Amino acid sequence: MFLIIEKKDSKILITMKRKSILVFSMVLLMSFLPSTFVSAYEAWGWDEISSDLLDGNGAEFIVNYNYGLIFTGTEFEQVLAAANWVAFHMTYVPDPDPPGDVWTASDQQFAEITPGVEGSGTGDCEDFSILLCALIRYIVGVPADRVWVQAGLVVVPEMDKPPLVGHAFVVYKAERGGIFYIEPQFGGIPYRGSYPSLLHWYFKKPPQTGESAMLRFNDQWVRGGGFWLGGRR
Repeated sequence: MFLIIEKKDSKILITMKRKSILVFSMVLLMSFLPSTFVSAYEAWGWDEISSDLLDGNGAEFIVNYNYGLIFTGTEFEQVLAAANWVAFHMTYVPDPDPPGDVWTASDQQFAEITPGVEGSGTGDCEDFSILLCALIRYIVGVPADRVWVQAGLVVVPEMDKPPLVGHAFVVYKAERGGIFYIEPQFGGIPYRGSYPSLLHWYFKKPPQTGESAMLRFNDQWVRGGGFWLGGRR
């Protein structure tokens, strides 16, 4: 390679010019990308999930993003419309084992959905709830003290003992009062009171179904934890 040493400097100069053009082109391209450009983010396993929440907020999951949706009506009607939107567009798919739990950020989950196509997005209860909480926060405009993702152990009487399963759903405190538990997998059919449940498809109040509310979070705060922050052992 030293046989053309006289031309080496000029070749280096040409290479540098080409690199400069490439960098400039990339910067120019980035400036034209839409503001809704999504960098994929998923937390795989309890170590990643815990580290994201231990800073005191769930902003890694409940993301302020230009979702491009409009819901109309009263605040309550918009919340139910958002729940119906999520239920229509998502299909329940359990997380792989291992790692056991994968939480998808709301903007990434939204990007995986084709608007108007039923079941075009996939996820489990946390993914449904994270997306719905984000839509309520940033489309409907409900403040952080009135909507959050809640996770805990839910009692399901029909199951073999012990009748406990880990589950996540959305809690919404209505503008005019009242606390509603919304199961995003079944849309805008909220239970009012202390009975969040896996049994929404019966369209009736389940038999004394309770929940532990171990973990509650949104983009601004985290409360509780349980094994969601301590890690399953």
